Amino acid sequence: MKRSVILNLSPVVLAAFLVCGCQTLSVGPSDEGLISTTMAEWKATLVAQDIDKLMAAYSENYVSTRGTGKDSIREFMTRAFESNFMDNVQINTEDAQTMVEGNKATYGPVEFVSDRGTFVLEYKLQKEDANWLIVGTKRLEQ
Repeated sequence: MKRSVILNLSPVVLAAFLVCGCQTLSVGPSDEGLISTTMAEWKATLVAQDIDKLMAAYSENYVSTRGTGKDSIREFMTRAFESNFMDNVQINTEDAQTMVEGNKATYGPVEFVSDRGTFVLEYKLQKEDANWLIVGTKRLEQ
């Protein structure tokens, strides 16, 4: 009797184990997903002109093409917000692609369109303490 009960229940127990086991084996979002989230938050804070939240997307290791660091980005963006430079800027990330190589990645093209013209950037990111942060930018030819 015990044996037939065990045999009858074993498929149920196995199915329950597989369902529960699949949930516990989940590894979380992919690096591409995390980068997409970082860049979506970056874009939202840029549009909202929230300098403190915007700077949270930048690494302390950020270096511009001119060799300046995160402080210079903060100063530049603060001036851009104060002078209303960013008021009519459209940010297009529709064609942006993410390329991950280990703990480094690129995200772009990101197109900025305003009354003053259009320019396109590619962002370099690095994984730091499980977060993807911007460590550089590169202007792309149009």
